[in-house]
Amino acid sequence: MKLTQLEYFCVAARYHNITKTAKELFVTQPSVSNSIKSLEEEFGVNLFYRHNNKLTLTPEGEKFYKSAEELLAHADAVTSEFYELRKQVTPIRIGIPPMLGTIYLPDMYLSLREEFPEVDFRLYEYGSIKACELVLDEKLDLAIVNAEQTAIDKCNLHVIDTEDLLFCVSKDHPLANQSTMLLTMLAEEPLILFNTDSVQVMTLTRQFKAAGVNPHVILNTSQVTTLINMIKSERIGSFLYRSMLEDHPDLVGIQVFPSIEQRIGVIWRKGKYQNAMTEKVINYLKKY
Repeated sequence: MKLTQLEYFCVAARYHNITKTAKELFVTQPSVSNSIKSLEEEFGVNLFYRHNNKLTLTPEGEKFYKSAEELLAHADAVTSEFYELRKQVTPIRIGIPPMLGTIYLPDMYLSLREEFPEVDFRLYEYGSIKACELVLDEKLDLAIVNAEQTAIDKCNLHVIDTEDLLFCVSKDHPLANQSTMLLTMLAEEPLILFNTDSVQVMTLTRQFKAAGVNPHVILNTSQVTTLINMIKSERIGSFLYRSMLEDHPDLVGIQVFPSIEQRIGVIWRKGKYQNAMTEKVINYLKKY
């Protein structure tokens, strides 16, 4: 028994005629006749008396009609309820670090809005480590982060990109003509770096330590704009993702040897129930 069969039966019971029923439902007459016949065969009863082109409910048909109307009404109510529930789905909260935001935003946000126009996306700017913590605390549904951190194993991770860290200077910096460089060459160079609790700086700290270098850091900042403006206006270097240079042609990116590669990925909490829409968004970002 299918809802479509019940609908055809109930309309036929009201119109007492197959032709009128088919016209009302915008279907063919055989479709109506076959649906009613299937119901009669399934339950082993005659639902209608048939005389010429007129249909009249049998006693069994009268009982079935009442139950069928109740079932269809309940189905309509459930459908309406779930459509309303869909409208009330909570926003999807996405974390993204400032530096990664300069690479992926606003394109990623606009792409999500185009693909899922009915979803309320909320973006939050946090460093990768903090974003990971908030995902684990279920205060963010997912995040785009630098995956080179120990807590990443506590999350589901799908790598969507890799980025090299380049040493970046202005075009008039004394090191601007270098094609590659060792970290040891930066022992006396003034540097401006991102916040000390960022994955990027933690990675650089390990690399400098391995090279036996105590870097001369004059400023740690959470502001990407401040960092870039300082590079442009002063004899100061910093480390930026390679992709960031596409928007700053007046900066020079120098390859560090050995190279410092960072995995960028979308993360979400292990073992947490994700509603259907959040799963769709995660799968979409996996392919972004």
